[in-house]
Order: sequence, then structure tokens, then C-alpha cells
Amino acid sequence: MIQMLNGNQITSNLVFFLFISCAIDIKQVPQPRESENTIYPFINQAVYIGKFEVFTSDSVNYTKAWKYTFKSILKNNRVSNQVLDVSTDRNVNEEMDKYLIDIEVYPNFESNFNMWKTWPAFWPLTGYWPIQVRNATYEVKLLCKISVNGVTRTNMEIIENVKKTIEIYGFYRTSEIESMIEVANLKVMDRCAKEIINHLQ
Repeated sequence: MIQMLNGNQITSNLVFFLFISCAIDIKQVPQPRESENTIYPFINQAVYIGKFEVFTSDSVNYTKAWKYTFKSILKNNRVSNQVLDVSTDRNVNEEMDKYLIDIEVYPNFESNFNMWKTWPAFWPLTGYWPIQVRNATYEVKLLCKISVNGVTRTNMEIIENVKKTIEIYGFYRTSEIESMIEVANLKVMDRCAKEIINHLQ
């Protein structure tokens, strides 16, 4: 009886460790882009970032990282040499900001396993069965509102969809999926910067 309990405890610990190992961290924000001021920016005035929100359950520090990278991508795409925060950098004497950008980001990640092929990795070959078919899909939707002289110029919706299937040791090979998420986040911000240029020319 004691041996059976010990066996059940060991199995429970293995399954718990397995699920901890296979967790995906979707907070994959691309590194800020290195860029120097250009003599040919598309906008010669300052561009202000107003609202910037990433809608996740733990978005406080995540949002700050997104905003920092987004500002660097705007500079890297030569939108403006001055990309500022309306809350901290705005001149108190200005009645309105000429160029104002509001951003909302909605990331959504889904993952599942093909249980017809993966079930031996749960039991009885936990940690040993190599065929662990994991299907991952990630969508990031970015809403961008551009205002000029206090008047809304345009509202944009940009979506990036990506998917990946890992067939061998899908529980543990999370870095490939996290890299996919980071690239999708970079693409959606880069596309947004290019669309901003198109709408402000």
C-alpha cells in the first residue's frame, strides 16, 4: 500500500513537472531597433504616443516593453526623429499635439496536443516518448488611431497570424514557438509604422 502511494506520488510529480516544462511564455517583445536621427524623416515635427495598451492578464511591465520597442521601430522606419510620450514629454504650453498615435494590442495564443500520437508521453512513458505533437497558433491584433491637430485622421487594424507544429518533444521545445511569437510581434509593429507613413504623407 505504501509502495502504491509512493508510485502515485512519483507519477503526480512527473506529470506536474511535465506541464510546467511545456508552458509557453507569450511575452516575447522584440528587442528595440537601433537607429540614429535621419535628415530625411517623413514627419519633421514630433510624433506623440498617447494611449498604449496591451490587453493581457499581466500587462503592466509587458506594455512598457511593447511601447519602448514600438517607439524605436517608428524611428527606425523614419516616421520621425522625435517619438515622444504625450503623458511625460508634452509641452505644457501646447493646446494640442499635431501628431498623436493611440495603440491597442490584443495578443492571443492557443496550443494543443494531438493526443492520438502524444498520449504515451503522459502515461506510461512520461518524459521518454518522443512523439509529442504540439499545434500552436498565435494572433496579434494591433489597433492604431492617428490624430492630426486634434482631429482623427484614420483608424487602422493590423493582424498577424502564425502557426507552428512541433512533432518531436513538443512538451519541451518551447523556444521555437516563442521565437515565432516574437517575429509576429515585430512584423505587426513594423507594418503599423509603414501604414502610419502612408496615412500621413
